[in-house]
Amino acid sequence: MGGLFAASAAAFTAERSVELSAADLHGMVAEAEARLSEVRNLVGRSHTDTREYGRALASNAADLEAGAPVQPVVDALIALTRSMISRTSGVEEQLHAASDEIRQLRESLTEAQDQANRDALTGLPNRRALDAQLAIASEAARTSGRPFSIAICDIDHFKAFNDRFGHQIGDEVIKLVAASLARDAGERLFAARYGGEEFVVLFEGLDAAAAGREVDRIRATIGARSLRVNATGQTLGRLTFSAGIAQHDIGDESVSAMLKRADVALYEAKRAGRDRVIVG
Repeated sequence: MGGLFAASAAAFTAERSVELSAADLHGMVAEAEARLSEVRNLVGRSHTDTREYGRALASNAADLEAGAPVQPVVDALIALTRSMISRTSGVEEQLHAASDEIRQLRESLTEAQDQANRDALTGLPNRRALDAQLAIASEAARTSGRPFSIAICDIDHFKAFNDRFGHQIGDEVIKLVAASLARDAGERLFAARYGGEEFVVLFEGLDAAAAGREVDRIRATIGARSLRVNATGQTLGRLTFSAGIAQHDIGDESVSAMLKRADVALYEAKRAGRDRVIVG
């Protein structure tokens, strides 16, 4: 649906249409464990065959030393060697096949893990990924002493916008803001969909004032656009959002307390007239 808006960010293509369920993940893990079990069994059988082959060689060598006829012993050795080569070849082929399956499963699990941490509509990291990243950032700030700030951004009047233009347009609005945050925030920042029309941006290494300036720049860029539906030419007007900023209080402050302070600042921005950034 990229291209619905004249001002939409078409480069933002990490969209997911289906979220992987916990049952799907458990099934893939179980399949991987089954393949690993097969490999362990193959290796075990190979070791057993090798030991049996060694014992057979030792037995035939003992027969030769004891004066047994040479030809029967040589024939037996040839038969044993052929059998061992056949077994080894069969095991090698099975190990190659199992290795390919495990590699494919590993790639699928990696993709599934990424998908499980992505929002289906926008392709941004979801709440699960956000919680994990917040914990990492909080610990990094505590150990390094460097500042760490977050912004909670909320699209202004989204319900009215959705009711007036429909949910399809509403989804495109959410995707447009997501694309702007992901693109404009930069590689060292982390933007996630918090839920509904809310987003959270993490600013590691920036204090609240600097984070507020970055968010305000993105807000101004989005607000300067006049949105229009390409297919119909319908003008949608300007899109704005409000944001609340909080800087982590290095010490005993929990991540949830930090989010609460940012949420309070967001509420103040809404109460003050929207389309603005408040630093809490």
